[in-house]
Amino acid sequence: MNVSWKHYALLLKKKKRYEAQQFIVEGVRLCQEALLSGWEVEIAFVTEAFQQSPQWLSFDDTFRHRKIVCRTLQPQQFKRLAETDSPQGIVMVMRMPSVAAEKINFRKAAFVLLLEDIRDPGNMGTIIRTADWYGVNAIILSSDCVDPYNSKVLRSTMGSIFHLPVYTAQNLADEIRRLKEHRFWLVASSLTAKKVLRETYFKKPIAMILGSEAHGLSPEIQNLADLKIRIWKYGQAESLNVAIAGGVMMHYIAEQIF
Repeated sequence: MNVSWKHYALLLKKKKRYEAQQFIVEGVRLCQEALLSGWEVEIAFVTEAFQQSPQWLSFDDTFRHRKIVCRTLQPQQFKRLAETDSPQGIVMVMRMPSVAAEKINFRKAAFVLLLEDIRDPGNMGTIIRTADWYGVNAIILSSDCVDPYNSKVLRSTMGSIFHLPVYTAQNLADEIRRLKEHRFWLVASSLTAKKVLRETYFKKPIAMILGSEAHGLSPEIQNLADLKIRIWKYGQAESLNVAIAGGVMMHYIAEQIF
């Protein structure tokens, strides 16, 4: 493999990621999770300092066993591939998995999450991590959501991106109709809903829908929901952060359906 490391630096841009169907994971924890996931690794890059660290031995053994090419870079070169302020000295280039609605067995799924227009990388990563905790089987994103392979999203997931299918739909309304064909109950979060979360009984299979941080769900998506619910508030805050709201709702739902 004679491709220059500079070629992979282009993957820091979304357009290039999707053209190549590759993305970069950075840091010890994420790289460990990526290797455990079994996803395809294109190549790894490390610094000389990392090769002197205690973590290197396990990575070296795995790279050799799986025949993963690993190259050593100078610190200044490595920084061109890393996006953190204090890189840990290891990045891996991963192949994007082939994930689509047709490949998910909705007949066996109990809990699916749909996200519309979630733009903040930290919120997206936290939602993915929380969904992993509460047993969500798949996450479907609208086309205007932040890229799940954005480096900030990846770090915020703490590796959960490798534990469940996450894919972007061209048309979220079509995905909702597909879920309804599989008898999913569509529940939407809405600040103006009459039904309160704590007074609602949930049944599986269920699909929960969360909307944008600024505007909530679009009228089109809200109208496709079977039920709109809100979280009861006790204080004076105008609204909850979408990742926090999603976590509260996932807790209530998972407690009843699992």
